[in-house]
Amino acid sequence: MVRKRDKIIADNNKSKAVEENTLDSNLIDLLEKKYGSLWKTIWPEEYTFKDPFKNLIITILSQNTSEANCIRAYEGLAVKFDVTPQSLSGADESEIKESIRSGGLYNVKAKRIREVSRAVLEKFGGDLASALDLPKEEAKKKLMELPGIGDKTADVLLTSRYSYQKVIPIDTHFERVAKRIGLVDRVADYNTIQKALMHFLPEEKRAQLSGLLWLFAKNTCKTKNPKCYECPLAQICEYKNKKGWGK
Repeated sequence: MVRKRDKIIADNNKSKAVEENTLDSNLIDLLEKKYGSLWKTIWPEEYTFKDPFKNLIITILSQNTSEANCIRAYEGLAVKFDVTPQSLSGADESEIKESIRSGGLYNVKAKRIREVSRAVLEKFGGDLASALDLPKEEAKKKLMELPGIGDKTADVLLTSRYSYQKVIPIDTHFERVAKRIGLVDRVADYNTIQKALMHFLPEEKRAQLSGLLWLFAKNTCKTKNPKCYECPLAQICEYKNKKGWGK
């Protein structure tokens, strides 16, 4: 059901070489039939902002918490402050903490929000759009100069310019699926996983398929007790054939 391609060598880590795979059209149909109706559950549209700074803040708030907690924290922040680098850079950190308490890890996140707000002012004059207008790789490099901003957060911001057709931010769901079905090995790093998934999902349907694969991970290929008995990708999955192989 898949066709084997050339080797990927993981960059600067101990990952072994793995074979790239491309998702077969029959399996694409299965994903579309099973998860297409759940599309609107991926993320509330009203919390996808045109303002890249607001997207940055809600992405920080989403780290290591549920969607519901993230949204509650963002709403608490937005009630107390204007969600702008000008407002948040000068805010009292204790007040930021209190406003986002419902989101978890509020001590770390409050400090990060204030630091990144100051950095956006200093580096980009308060306008992240200027960074996103750069060529993709250059834009990512600039974004990762901000404090506390790693690959995933930078890629989330880049999707507002390039869509999921060109950028797939790798979260725990994508990582779990890539390792379980055998696209990468168990110690593969972020860039290796991203490269493998970009190849696995055909470009012409990649934006849609990345969402369907995420829904598959959330609803079927769960961290605990995955529903292998209903898995549309079971025929290509290493985990199903080798239970206990990986998380």
